[in-house]
Amino acid sequence: MAIAPVNKFISVMVPVAPGEQELYEVPTGTSALLLYAQVANVGVGTTYPTVTFIQRRETRSTGNTRDVRVIKDVEIPPNDALILIDGRMVLEKTPLVVDRLLITGNQTGITTITDVLYDEPTGIVTVSTMGVHGFEAGSQITLAGIAFTCDSSAGITTNIFPDPQKSYTVDTIVDAVGTSKTFTTFVGGSKGYKHVYNPTIHRYVRSRDESITVTGAGTKFTPTDGSYDPATGIATFHICDHGMMTVDGSYTPTGAAYNADTGVLTLTLSGHAFSDGSLVSFVDDALTFTCSMDGNSNKKTYPRKDIDPMSGKWMKTTYIDSNNFSVNIGASPKQYFDVSAADYDPTSGIATLTIGRHNFSAGITSIRLSPKSLQFSCTHGSGGIGSYPRPSGYGGASANDPSYNLPVAIAATTTTSISVDILKAVSPTNTSPHTFVPNTGLTPIAGDTAYNASTGVLTLGFEYDHGMETGDAIKIDDNGLTFSCGYCGAVGINSQKTYPRANDPASGNWLPVTVTGTKKFTVNVGGAGAASGETHYFESAVANCVTRSVVIGGGGYTHTAVPGDFVTNGMKKSTNTVTVTNESQIFTCSMDNNKSEHAYPRSTDRIAGIATPIVESDDSNISIFVGITSAGGFVGPLQMEFMASILENSNA
Repeated sequence: MAIAPVNKFISVMVPVAPGEQELYEVPTGTSALLLYAQVANVGVGTTYPTVTFIQRRETRSTGNTRDVRVIKDVEIPPNDALILIDGRMVLEKTPLVVDRLLITGNQTGITTITDVLYDEPTGIVTVSTMGVHGFEAGSQITLAGIAFTCDSSAGITTNIFPDPQKSYTVDTIVDAVGTSKTFTTFVGGSKGYKHVYNPTIHRYVRSRDESITVTGAGTKFTPTDGSYDPATGIATFHICDHGMMTVDGSYTPTGAAYNADTGVLTLTLSGHAFSDGSLVSFVDDALTFTCSMDGNSNKKTYPRKDIDPMSGKWMKTTYIDSNNFSVNIGASPKQYFDVSAADYDPTSGIATLTIGRHNFSAGITSIRLSPKSLQFSCTHGSGGIGSYPRPSGYGGASANDPSYNLPVAIAATTTTSISVDILKAVSPTNTSPHTFVPNTGLTPIAGDTAYNASTGVLTLGFEYDHGMETGDAIKIDDNGLTFSCGYCGAVGINSQKTYPRANDPASGNWLPVTVTGTKKFTVNVGGAGAASGETHYFESAVANCVTRSVVIGGGGYTHTAVPGDFVTNGMKKSTNTVTVTNESQIFTCSMDNNKSEHAYPRSTDRIAGIATPIVESDDSNISIFVGITSAGGFVGPLQMEFMASILENSNA
C-alpha cells in the first residue's frame, strides 16, 4: 500500500509576463509554506521594471476575494534581484478558503497582439502586433493572454495561451528591426488540433446603478447581464422588460424579397423613411410568402411567434434607395438527421421518427425525406424490406411515392421525434404491419474511393448502388477511412492514417453529396493543409462507416411574397438611442486571463458621453455598436524571472 508523502518541496520558476498572472494555487488536501521568493531582472540593457506581489484569498462559498499586497510597484535595478519573501508565508486550502499567489509586472517594450496564425504540426506561430515590436531574430520574449479556439477531443474549447507561462525565442521578423510588426516563434505542436485566434474575449461582471439612459425620455436602467463581441463591436445588455423602444411610424410594405441563403429580407415601400441604422420590427405574421419547397402551393406568414429570429425583435436596416431597404433576419440552412427508430401506422400514413434534438414545430414547418432512405419490412405481397420514399419504377412503385422529393408536413413533435404524414392524405394500398429497419450504413471500397488533398474533394465508391441523390448528406464515422501518404517522409505502416480525426472539419458533421454515379458520389471534407501536395492512397474502410441522411429540414428555397396579404401597418420603425455612463460597465478579459476588472466606456472610447443608436432589441435585451477590436494578448521582451521554494504539507 502506497503512502503519500506528508511533506513535499516544490519550486516554481516562470518568466514574469505582461499583466497579472497566477503563480501558484494551494492544492486540495494541503497547506503550504512559501519559504522563499524572488524576481530577477534578466533584461538586456538598462531596464527598471517593477513588480507587485499579491496573496489572494478566495472565500469558496461566495467567490469573493481579498488581496494582500506583499509589495507594490517595487523597482528592480538592472542585473539585480528583488527578494519578495525570505522567511515563511502560510498558504491554505480549506473547505472555506483557498489561497493563491499572483504577480503583476510593469516593464518597457510591451506591444498589443492583433493576430496569431498557428501552424500545426510545425508548432510555429506568426504574430502580428499593433505597433512596432522592436524584436530581432534571437530575441527572448514573453507572450500573454492569447485566446485560441480549438476543436479537440473534448469538443470546441477556448484556451488562454500560454499556460503554463514560459519564454520564447523569435525565429524571424518581417521587414526590418524598428519597422517590423510581424514575427515568428516556435511554441510547439498540439497533436493535430487546429487553433484559431480570437480577439480579446470579454466576460461581464456587473453594471453600476442606472447606468444606461434613454435619450429624450431620460429613463434610466441597470443591466443585470451583458456581453461583448470584439469581432462585430456589438455590446448587448440584459434589461428585463425594459420597454424603452418607441415606434416612430407604422407602415405596410408593397413588396418583399427574401434570400434564404444569406438571410437578407429586402422591403419595398415608395419614399420610405428608413435609413442606415434605423430599426425595423414586424408584428407576428405580418408578411405572407409562398415557398418553392411545396411548389408555392401554400401561403405561410412570418415572423412566426417565438420561432423566427425576427419575432419580437427590432433589427438594424440598410438603406438601398428611396424605395427599398433591407434587414438581415437570418438564413435558412439545411439541417440533416438520421432516424434511430420509427413507428409507422399503415392505416393513417403517419410515421413517427426519432431523430434526436431538433427545432421543428408541428403545423408550421415541413421536412423532406431523403429518397430511398427510410426502410421498413412488411408481409405485403412477397414481403421483404422496402426503402422509401420511392421514385417511379423503383421497388415496385408505378408512380412516385406521395412524399418523394416533396415537402412533408409535421403533424406532431416531441423533443427528439417528429410525426409526419408520409402518404400526404393519399389512401394507403398496403395496410400490413410495417417494422422499421435501421440503415446499416455504407462501406467504401477501393477503386473509385479517392481523396484530392488540394481541393478537399473525397470520392466514395461502393460495391452496390448507394441509392442517394444530389442534395442528400452523409456523416463519416471518426477514423472510418484509412489513407496513406508520404508526408514528412513517412513510409510503410507509418504512412497510414485514419480519418476523419476528431479535430477534422468532417468529424461529426453532415456533408452534402454530389452524385456522380449509382455506386459513387463526392463530398468535400476540406484540404490537407501542409500535406496538400502529397498523394493520398485509399487503404481501407471500417464496415458501415458512412451514415446517410433521412430527414432534411430548412434549405435555400425560393420565397415569393404575397403583398396583398401583408398585415396593414404591420411594419414598425424606431430610432431609439441610449447613453452609457462612463466606466459603468464592468468586464474582465482574456488578455490577463480574467484576473482584473476593467470599466467601460472609458473617456477615450467612441461611445463615451454620446447618444448611441440601438442596433437590435427585444423585450429584455438591447444591443449597441461600441467598436471593433482585433487586440488579443500582449508580447514583450523577457525582462523578469520569478523563482520560489514552497513546502507543501499534506492534510490527508
